[in-house]
Amino acid sequence: MRNFENFKTVNFIIERDSKDTTYKFALLRAAIEIVQEFDHLKRETENKVSFPLGILIQKWIFYYYPLLEAEIPQKHGSNNLAFREPLKKVINYYKDKGGINAFYSDIKRGTIPREIESDLLVLLRKLKETITNMPMRYLGKSYFGKEYSIFRYNKDSKRLNPSDKLNQQFLIENFGTFSISKEIYIVFLYLGSFINGTESILYKWAEFSARADKKGKFTVEKVLDRLLISPEDERDVLLAQTAYKKLIRKNKKIECVWSGKKVEEKTLNVDHVIPFSIWKNNDLWNLLPAHKDINLKKKDKIPSPELITKRSNKILLGNIRK
Repeated sequence: MRNFENFKTVNFIIERDSKDTTYKFALLRAAIEIVQEFDHLKRETENKVSFPLGILIQKWIFYYYPLLEAEIPQKHGSNNLAFREPLKKVINYYKDKGGINAFYSDIKRGTIPREIESDLLVLLRKLKETITNMPMRYLGKSYFGKEYSIFRYNKDSKRLNPSDKLNQQFLIENFGTFSISKEIYIVFLYLGSFINGTESILYKWAEFSARADKKGKFTVEKVLDRLLISPEDERDVLLAQTAYKKLIRKNKKIECVWSGKKVEEKTLNVDHVIPFSIWKNNDLWNLLPAHKDINLKKKDKIPSPELITKRSNKILLGNIRK
């Protein structure tokens, strides 16, 4: 029963914690994979389980390499990821030398070319700083109300020696360790594949469909894209948006449901009061006008009880003024 409560905690954090960047997802995914793949490297105390931070750093490199290579956004707003510049240097170096596979092989074998060593060291340091000061620090704060509530960096790294061979063992030995509680460790060990999605129904469905395709026309990714299509999502939002725009054009004053700010056509967003990621509800009562700047901050968080109470009159009676 206790482990079920910890599973609920992780699920809550995935749904509710801030999503300004994809750092949270990368940290959880990497920690789960490390628990399942590198169990032989764990160190246990009475209440904690520790793993090498360097393996987590390596995971992040190979998660973000293909995403940055394809320029897929990983952060809201105009700011770049903290480690974008050094990772892009590595990506550009390997662009005509075999790409991600060649880079992975060099890391595994300790054959990183001299001309890229300094850039790689900068990347490793930046990733360590980013992981330990950002997602590792704040993940779970929305649930527990304190920092380092799920993960803890043990501050036991060594001073890097650039003359050492840059390989996986270098990462294991020089970047210290991070810890999680034994309860969270057990959740990651036995339920991590479901949290990550590799054992989810949709993934297994896509995998089965791809194998059943004898012509080789469909990959798992293509099938997943089709499985994730939901016919009502955008249509109802578009209808609500069109209705609000018509009212604005008729000189009706529409205000943001959360802030009271005047909403014009160019600043209009339609917000799910109860986020669609939490409850797939596109009823019109759940689709209210919001100022785009306010909606960007709210994203898919559930409004606080205090805010709902404060704005209840506008939520229940509408926010259109003559």
